[in-house]
Amino acid sequence: MSLFVLTTLVPRSCFMTKHYRVAVIGDWHLAFISSAVLASVGHKTALVKPLNLDATKWNGFPAIPVMEPGLEEMIQSAQSKNLLSFENGVDNESWSADFIWMAVDTPVNDQDEPQLEALWTIANHVAKLARKPAAFLTSSQIPLGFCAELEQKIGIPVVYVPENLRLGKGIETFLRADRTVLGCNHPETLKKVRELFVGFETQILTCNLATAEMVKHANNAFLATSISFANELARIGEKFGVDSVLVGKALKLDKRIGSAAYVVPGLGFAGGTLPRDLRVLQKLGTKLQVPTLLVNAVLDINKNTTTAISEIIERHCEEKSLPKTVLILGYTYKPDTDTLRRSLSIDLAKELKAKSYKVFGYDPMMNNKDLSAIAGLIEHQVDWKNLTASPAVVICMTARPNFKELDWTVLKSKPLIFDTQNHLPAEMILSAGLSFKSLWSPLQTPSNGNLNA
Repeated sequence: MSLFVLTTLVPRSCFMTKHYRVAVIGDWHLAFISSAVLASVGHKTALVKPLNLDATKWNGFPAIPVMEPGLEEMIQSAQSKNLLSFENGVDNESWSADFIWMAVDTPVNDQDEPQLEALWTIANHVAKLARKPAAFLTSSQIPLGFCAELEQKIGIPVVYVPENLRLGKGIETFLRADRTVLGCNHPETLKKVRELFVGFETQILTCNLATAEMVKHANNAFLATSISFANELARIGEKFGVDSVLVGKALKLDKRIGSAAYVVPGLGFAGGTLPRDLRVLQKLGTKLQVPTLLVNAVLDINKNTTTAISEIIERHCEEKSLPKTVLILGYTYKPDTDTLRRSLSIDLAKELKAKSYKVFGYDPMMNNKDLSAIAGLIEHQVDWKNLTASPAVVICMTARPNFKELDWTVLKSKPLIFDTQNHLPAEMILSAGLSFKSLWSPLQTPSNGNLNA
């Protein structure tokens, strides 16, 4: 099937279109966003909890599992119009859907390899349904070749819609995506499925299943490669006093690279999304005896990010004969989320604790959240103005917007402010008499001024 593009940037009212009944299967971020947005554009949608994966039933409006701006309001609006309901059980045939959409967030193991057992369990249930939907869509994160096997298993056309959601910007990146890929081996099915996306502000790319699967792998592999490229250069440049943040900004000004390129050095990639696709490609390369030299290198460069940070902290404390006390700003790997999955702050705390550091932490977004994951690692501070900590280093690990407004004069121990996110206001920190360092950039002190000015 040849690839073609259709740009859809006009209101739904300009189209004669059909509203469908859609059952979205899942119970985390991807499923909540998908069902809410589909209902918001007029489709009668049910968010179906897969009881075969978790026997705990929903009772009415379930708790949204992760913070997402605007999501609760969108759900409430859809419910008030009788367009969104919450159901229990994949094999509940009282819901007669035109389309079933599997939006289960695929778990990964400790090696970042996707675990597909949950997806196959759902497929087995769908295969047994007496009334088959017109198509089975999936946005779950899957390896190349999975959809062809899935279609053979369930006996109905499969459409792969690779997700590109970002925590904290889920609605925007679903409803107004840069592009939406629809992979299917049946042209007539694609025509029907396209109608689900009328009213979305996105470009639709259609292709076969395998091509859509590779688009997802390629997208994340490219982003991961850009991050590792910038960080490898930064680690070399730091030895010579290079401001690698400015190197990244210079690259972005080259039109061949672009303003949105992932070339500013930082912590590396975290979470399960990028490494999952790299591990899939690596495993396929081994199976097919195709060398994956670049993929291997990208993963190797990204290793030991927290080790490099802890070494910088350790070197600073030893040179200045400072106590081994650190305060971490922010616990999550992205600013607009409250999930502690794959938290680099927790990884860093473990490394510092192993080196006998006392680790404190401040993240006001987490004051009313479950902090069992940091118990014994990070001593949580509730109030910035009444810290019990006297840190030698304050390290910003999450780019929370309110961290820019902190009163730095409350830090009587005069710590180094170490910004791994290129986020904090250097001039304000220096004017408070504190030293400041961005990751992979030279140290700035009140005496030498702001070198980036």
